Amino acid sequence: MRITQKDIAKDLGISLITVSRAFNNSGYVSPELKKRIFDYARKRSYVPHRASQILVRNKIRIIAVFTSTFPSFVWDDIERGVRSAARYIGPLNYEVRFFRIPDFNTEYYLKTLKREIRNGLDAAAFLCMRMYRMKEIIELTEKVGIPYIFYNVDDPETNRLCYVGTDYPAGGRLAANFIGKSLSLKGTGKVLVIGVNEDVDRMTDGPDINAKRIRGFLEVLNGRYPFIASRVEYINMKAKTGVGMQIKRLLKDNQGRVDGVYFVPAYTGGFLQGLETYDYRRAITLLHDVNDHALRCLENGLLTAIVFQDPVLQGYTAVRTLENILESKKRERQRDIEIAHTLIFRENINYLKNHYLLSEPDCPVR
Repeated sequence: MRITQKDIAKDLGISLITVSRAFNNSGYVSPELKKRIFDYARKRSYVPHRASQILVRNKIRIIAVFTSTFPSFVWDDIERGVRSAARYIGPLNYEVRFFRIPDFNTEYYLKTLKREIRNGLDAAAFLCMRMYRMKEIIELTEKVGIPYIFYNVDDPETNRLCYVGTDYPAGGRLAANFIGKSLSLKGTGKVLVIGVNEDVDRMTDGPDINAKRIRGFLEVLNGRYPFIASRVEYINMKAKTGVGMQIKRLLKDNQGRVDGVYFVPAYTGGFLQGLETYDYRRAITLLHDVNDHALRCLENGLLTAIVFQDPVLQGYTAVRTLENILESKKRERQRDIEIAHTLIFRENINYLKNHYLLSEPDCPVR
């Protein structure tokens, strides 16, 4: 039978309130007595009752998730996951707040973070984005002693307690293996890789996820499929010609000349519009992340596959990870949680449609 704190108190000949204080870290219990209580509880396989701990705590814990605004479809999915987690932990005296910070606006970021700290913030999840002065944001968080994690974009050199997200080179390797195996029977092939130079689209040093994807892609393609020639073309963020026009021009110039196109950055609109304008049905075409336009192109055969990194699951897991950190009362670095990439085709598109059932419009997220 499952034992209770009352049983532990009776067996050890001590008061119930002393046992309660030991497990809830409230009030004074000598280290020797606390060890005795814990050792006996471990021996009897005692598991504290979550609901009783919450009643003793009698405090609403606040978790904040900070994100960006571009690309909106990724952060929409992140928010779906955050909402789902908020619905789950809301009855356990948690309040989850979700903030979309305007791109390149570190001042607004700091202002929002300071306000939440004044309002009793207990834990936070950040994106380590190059468009913000993340060093200042992290210094403020650490100064007040708030535990924090990174999700989606990481910086392992910080004091963050965990990273929840994908291994970006692995996404590139997955794309390369798919293209390589698809062209293996042909024994030859040419692949166009379209990237973006993030050095002109940042405020500080930090992870360049596009470069990581391309590095993983070329590592596998050149190593395992030497019969396939690859060429990388970069979008120029400073050029007068818009991003969409540059992408379309690349697709126009390479129409009928390549066997595959791997599109890396988040500017999917221009790429998908290009596929609708120029004939690439005989080529393998891949991009990262999902929006409605991409799903339509996948269904009508203009797009071959999507490298999916499950932002819904990232948002959900980020919140649950912070909950676990707060409940454990430990501030130790934990094992990172990798969200595996998945290839989405027209044949398994229902995987995504079912996945989005996690979204609940009335979840308690501010």
